[in-house]
Amino acid sequence: MKVTACRNNVHELIWEFWAMIGRLLLTLVISFLFAAEGLASTGDTSWMAKGRYGIFMHYQYRILLNYSIRTDPILPSASQMTAEEWNRFVDGFDVKGFANQMAEAKMGWVIFCIDDHFFAWQCAPNKAFCEYTGYAPGEKCSRRDLILDLANALNAKGVKLICYFAGLNGYNKEPRVSAGLKDGTPRGFYNEKTPPSAESRKRRLEILKEYADRYKDKIAGWWFDGIGLNTYNGGLDDWWKINSIVRAANPKAVIAFSYGRNEFACVKAGIDDYTAGDTWSKQDLKRLTPQVLPPQEGMLWHGKIYCGNVYHGQGDSNQFTHQELIDWIKTCNRQGGVCTLDWPFDPNTGLIKEFGMKQMIEIRNAVKGR
Repeated sequence: MKVTACRNNVHELIWEFWAMIGRLLLTLVISFLFAAEGLASTGDTSWMAKGRYGIFMHYQYRILLNYSIRTDPILPSASQMTAEEWNRFVDGFDVKGFANQMAEAKMGWVIFCIDDHFFAWQCAPNKAFCEYTGYAPGEKCSRRDLILDLANALNAKGVKLICYFAGLNGYNKEPRVSAGLKDGTPRGFYNEKTPPSAESRKRRLEILKEYADRYKDKIAGWWFDGIGLNTYNGGLDDWWKINSIVRAANPKAVIAFSYGRNEFACVKAGIDDYTAGDTWSKQDLKRLTPQVLPPQEGMLWHGKIYCGNVYHGQGDSNQFTHQELIDWIKTCNRQGGVCTLDWPFDPNTGLIKEFGMKQMIEIRNAVKGR
């Protein structure tokens, strides 16, 4: 009897040992799968590849007033910008006419600015922003929700909308906003020298979340400006919090981080889906290609240029010939990339100027057909 009991105990111990090993292996497998899922970007860029090219609209107050890094001075004074004028600009944007232009040009997408990097003028309401900064509705954020109006009009035409947002790290020329966002001491001309504080990141992400939750899948993605490699490292409000905010609202949303030192870098593996591809001067289009400047981490290569003779959204003529742009787009498409172009627009209506529209039609005819 004792021998039998001992044997049973041994068998039980062996069984428990292998059961424990099995549970451990199962835990490891599940952990690996969740980690792999976390590292896998969930944004859907297939529609961008299909769309081939789109347009960037630098709809920012300073641009509307004809200031940029290609003007002297580059920034307007605070006294030149008022809530009354900002709302008048935003109210005057011809959404229907703009959507018709985009459809006629067969644009795959529009990247449109919610805000600007320096002064925080936003073309859509945001309660969190107002609560933190003390601005009344319509005083800094426009009364009109231009983003929602654009999303509805563009989606009806089959054109996707991506939102530009500088609020993750911007607004350094507006002391009241910086104070409200607990940004602390100045962090450089572009807020590039040090990351925002933990409290500042928390507040900035609340502003982003309000927009993301409002627009959901009405917008197809985000283009985040002014980002450094360490801007959202560590803490609760980190890169993955950005990811969860964006993709809880729209699981297929695409994300790009504009990192000025390398616009084709992957800022956070598993989160950014396409390269920001920003440029700030007239480009050598033979060099601005996926083969010469390859994307990191298997992201979709995306290049961005301005086509007016001054800067983003500004100018009175085109700086490239039709054929130069046609050849550039076709080359990038052949090499697995996509392109975003920027033409001057009328500040009062938001409509692309006539010379730019003519060039857009020429590109359409050559790349996508009539």
